[in-house]
Amino acid sequence: MSPTPRATVHVGAPKTGTTYLQAVLWRNRQALAASGVHYPLTRPNEHFPAALDLRGMSWGGRAQGAWEGSWDRLAARTRGVRGSVVLSNELLGGATAEQAARLVDDLSGKARREVHIVFTARDLARQLASDWQEHVKHRHTVTFERFVDDLVRLGRDAPAPFGELFWGLHDAAAVLDRWSEVVPPERIHVVTVPPSGGSDPGLLWQRFALASGLADVEVDLSVRPRNVSLGTVEAELVRRLNEVLRGRFAHPRYDELVRQLLAETVLVAPQRVSPVSPRPQLPPERDGWVQERSQEMIAALRRGGFDVVGDLNELLPPPAPDGPQPDTVDAEQLLPVALDGMAGLLRQLARARDEVDYWRDGSWRHRLVRYSDQHQWVMPVRRAYTAGAGRLRQLRHRDAAAAGKSGTDD
Repeated sequence: MSPTPRATVHVGAPKTGTTYLQAVLWRNRQALAASGVHYPLTRPNEHFPAALDLRGMSWGGRAQGAWEGSWDRLAARTRGVRGSVVLSNELLGGATAEQAARLVDDLSGKARREVHIVFTARDLARQLASDWQEHVKHRHTVTFERFVDDLVRLGRDAPAPFGELFWGLHDAAAVLDRWSEVVPPERIHVVTVPPSGGSDPGLLWQRFALASGLADVEVDLSVRPRNVSLGTVEAELVRRLNEVLRGRFAHPRYDELVRQLLAETVLVAPQRVSPVSPRPQLPPERDGWVQERSQEMIAALRRGGFDVVGDLNELLPPPAPDGPQPDTVDAEQLLPVALDGMAGLLRQLARARDEVDYWRDGSWRHRLVRYSDQHQWVMPVRRAYTAGAGRLRQLRHRDAAAAGKSGTDD
């Protein structure tokens, strides 16, 4: 570990194992603290509203005021701990130079921490396909072909929010060019994501830990992050469902039922009858463009003088394989996936009904009594329930009496 306290900030990019890395940091926050490095969150996803607040962003139909003050509270907590700190959020990659300067000032503070920036990067072909399906899981209906075509032709001027969110967060050279205005290049670290298949799942953490000054900390890597990827047919099914549901679901309900339940649980469940389809791939006709664009990005990263952990050549996409494209998926391919989805949703509904019936029929109360008789440490729970249930009965009787009096008065 460096004798100089550090503030290491992982700024993305999205879909580069960030959810996995954040899960490892959260699970091992006590081990990190014992080594003098603090992950100063009070809940696993606290970094998200803090990043939105720092950047002044709206999200999911909610205005920026919904998380106003979140960054200041996190920064204050960071200033209150001794030693080094580490933070991580994908949206920080899109910070303006002014917002980046504020972050550096807030995290260095009186502790005189040395601020380091870590950027995890993955090849653009995989990023384009992954980013499209993330938009699909967040209510968008843009086709894959249109999504890619707009980003290729128009760059950051592609229709909102796609151009700014993709090129503003995934273009490693452009992101780090902004951050290098406030952090010296030698303190900016590029971590390349290992290619898919054949790599040790812990290799990404090892690279990240080396870049973040955490290589000597022994951590538990047995985490199961929830950011899952869909196959081509599954993603296209959700996209078409979005067209049907347009305007019918409020965002919180959509997020709960479509993204979390259908897309990230049912459609990837092992109980499915039909196999999950291969993941979306960049169309082969875009192979020449993505190779040239990737070479330009790699050259810019080399000129930037950043510390590289991994191999920049891993950012060169492999040749695009021939396979189904989301835009060519037909009804015959969609049908078995849709049936699997319906069956999975019915299983989830049945499970929810069973839970309601369990609490309604009172059998759990008898179990609580029997268990607390056998295990005295459960008795406080039984007493709390008894007191709460009695209070609830009193309130119901009072409300019923008031309703009866009101009816008499009428």
